Amino acid sequence: MVQFGGERFHPGPFSLLAPVLLIVFVVCVGAILLPVAGLTVSRVRGARRSWRVHRRRRRAAAGAEQRARALMSELCPHGWRAQIMLEHGPGDGSGVELEWTELEEDSGRPLVMRRVGASTIAEALDAMVADRRTDETLEQIERRAFADGTPWPDG
Repeated sequence: MVQFGGERFHPGPFSLLAPVLLIVFVVCVGAILLPVAGLTVSRVRGARRSWRVHRRRRRAAAGAEQRARALMSELCPHGWRAQIMLEHGPGDGSGVELEWTELEEDSGRPLVMRRVGASTIAEALDAMVADRRTDETLEQIERRAFADGTPWPDG
């Protein structure tokens, strides 16, 4: 400034104080803003992570339900129905009970009624499908035994 200002600029005894105070001010502002920015970024990341996990769980639950519906429609071609019940027990958290019914071909009355339990809805739906698959396998074994003339014990 002395070169361009000429006579108007005359450095005084405190001319070094202004830049030092400016540096101290910038350092103090940085010392305050840096932790605040760190907190803000970590909270935003946590919220975003939580949102992603929640979205993933919702999609998984929807996928489990669609998969169970499709498989049960194949395994019970004459119709079926299911009811999900949520239970809250003391000390053990929550549980899920799923009661499913296979319907008769002509009348639509209940043919087979079963109840499965699990800790989540998706697990209960998977257990329902596995239970019906087991029933179908046993029915096939029984039909083969009957066709071969082997007596099948009922009871």
